[in-house]
Amino acid sequence: MGPNCTNCPVLKTSLFSSLSSEQVARLGCVFRPARYHKNQILFFEGGIAQHLFALHAGLVKLFKSLENGKDRITGVLFPGQLFGLEALSDPTYPLSAVTLRESEICAASRDEVVTFLQSNPEISLGMVRFLVHEVGRVRSQVTDMSFKDAKMKVATFLLSLVASDPQPANGHTVLTLPLSRQEISEVLELSPETISRTLAVFRKQELILARGRHLTIQNLEGLKAAARR
Repeated sequence: MGPNCTNCPVLKTSLFSSLSSEQVARLGCVFRPARYHKNQILFFEGGIAQHLFALHAGLVKLFKSLENGKDRITGVLFPGQLFGLEALSDPTYPLSAVTLRESEICAASRDEVVTFLQSNPEISLGMVRFLVHEVGRVRSQVTDMSFKDAKMKVATFLLSLVASDPQPANGHTVLTLPLSRQEISEVLELSPETISRTLAVFRKQELILARGRHLTIQNLEGLKAAARR
């Protein structure tokens, strides 16, 4: 994972947090770091699944191509997340992945990861637990979001961006939205008009300031309360 392994958000996850320095060094020989520009494709839907990825810094969008020729965004990945794990079991990727901003990503070939897991059975067991946890997390997320109204969904999405890349300025948090309102509407399964109306309500309540994709969180606690109502 390169020279910045000690500060890598991926290694702080439950899957790798218990690794010894020796195991981290061995893992670093498997995952190789690289920098990616904004809008770089990491893999295509239907492409041969040869690599697993660990997001060190930046943002990544996952999307699926629809029969009408359009793309449907299925998720946004933040630093500390693993993706492309389908390479461990499937011959092809079920989704496409593209960077949303300048990113630092470590990649490992499927064969090297399998060999590493085979020689480190305790990590293999951890991987199983991690994947089971991820399935449960996604299921809970889907269930949770299904019961949230538009305001709660948009507030939750904005808070996820705050958690991934906070930039304090004069006591406020400044964000640059990585997605257009159309794309946010796809992720949250709301109409673009609903996204705009909800952001307008948040502005009126003085929770945020918004100019285009530039957003300032004026009242973080108020936004958290909006996500829970």
